[in-house]
This record gives sequence, structure tokens and C-alpha cells, in this order.
Amino acid sequence: MLYFLRTLAVWSAIFSITLWYPIHINASLSRKSLSYYRHGSQKIVNAKLRKVASSLYHHIGLEGLTSLETFENSLIGYLNLKRKGLLKKDDLLVLIDYSKPSDTERFFVIDVNKKKLLYKSLVAHGKNSGDKYAWGFSNRPGSHKSCLGFFITGQTYEGKHGLSLSLLGVEPGINDNAYKRRIVIHGADYVSQEFIEKYGRPGRSFGCPALPRNVANSIIELIKDGSCLFISGPDKYYIKKSRFINAKGALQYLEKAGI
Repeated sequence: MLYFLRTLAVWSAIFSITLWYPIHINASLSRKSLSYYRHGSQKIVNAKLRKVASSLYHHIGLEGLTSLETFENSLIGYLNLKRKGLLKKDDLLVLIDYSKPSDTERFFVIDVNKKKLLYKSLVAHGKNSGDKYAWGFSNRPGSHKSCLGFFITGQTYEGKHGLSLSLLGVEPGINDNAYKRRIVIHGADYVSQEFIEKYGRPGRSFGCPALPRNVANSIIELIKDGSCLFISGPDKYYIKKSRFINAKGALQYLEKAGI
């Protein structure tokens, strides 16, 4: 009897292990397969977006003006804003590349539909964001720093700097205080080649992307009332946090539009 019970116990244990083992392995393989599928799908999405962005980048002639990665991020966010129906002027993409030094042209107005660069210009950054290079950014009122991310251009008004363009930051915690902070596009005498020759760099603002006087009004009139503006800078934390730099959503828009 004792021998029988021991034998039964051994076979029960073997049966339990045999039953559990393939289920455990299959579950593990399923998780790995799912992870591989998701990762593989994301790589396909990224590759398709990169192809579209690269084609536009070279057609427009942005080589040497801004990086392909920066342009691609701007295009992804622009397409997601279009997908959500948030842009009234959905042919224009305005890009500011604060990773470049302030004595170079780093403000670009792009007609995406016509694949043309309409303007390139100097642009100032906030006085507390850096000297010749912008390295620090903030959403906090009173910081006198520039802020990053996606904006929608608003209405114009006459302020102390002349014609000015209000900006609506659409990224919570990143730039949604822009309107409250009076972060606007305006012209300034301190953004000019003459100022650069005298001081080695343009002047700086209280956080506004200020433009040279000779082009400010023309640019403001063109991009006002519902254009996409993307301000990029050397901040990897922003790229990870932004909800608009979503390649999958951008690709869905392109596929729906038949592009």
C-alpha cells in the first residue's frame, strides 16, 4: 500500500510538471512574440515616416539649415495637429531650431503642400535660456526662458514691439503657459546682422521668438490665425514627453489622405 501511494505521488508530480511546463513556456513565448511584434511594427512605422520626411527635407532644400531628425519631429507633430483638425492654415509649418547658434538662421517657414521654403531668418531666444546657444527651457512665468514644443499661432495685436503674434502652446506642462507669459512673435532691433557684428550674437528676449524688423511683419501676416509652430531645442526629455511626436498617428493621417 505504501509503495502504491509513493508511486502515485511521483506520477502526480511528473504529470503536474509536464502540464505546467509547456503552458509556462508558451506564455513566455507569447509575451516575447508580442513584444517583438510591437517593436517590429514601430520600426516599420518609423521607417515609413522617415522616408516621407527625408523626401520632403531634400525637396525643400533643408540640408545644412536644420537636421533631418528635427524636421521629421516637426512634421510628425504637424501631421498629428492636422489629424485632430486643430490647424486653420494647414499648409504651413513653422520651425524654430534652437539647437543652432543664435547668429545663424534658425527660423523657417515651410509650405508643406508646395514643398517650398518661404522664409529663413534669425530669431532670438530668452535671455535666461543661454548666451549664444539656447540650452535651458521653461514653461514657468517669469523665467525669461524660451519654451519648446508645438504651438498654434493666434491673432495679431499692436504692442510695445509693434505688430505682434500671440501663440497658443498646446502641450500641457511644456508650453501651455505661453499665452499667459505673453510669449509672442514680434520684431526687434536687437535681432540683426548689425547687432551680431557689434556684440557677436543677437540680443535676447524675455522668452519670445523675436525676429528681425525687416521681415517680422511679413512673416507674422503670413503665419497668423492657425498655423503650426514647432520650437525644437537640445532637450531629449521633451522628445520623450511630447504626445504630438507620435509617428503612428502621423502615419495614419498620411495613409488616410492617400499619401
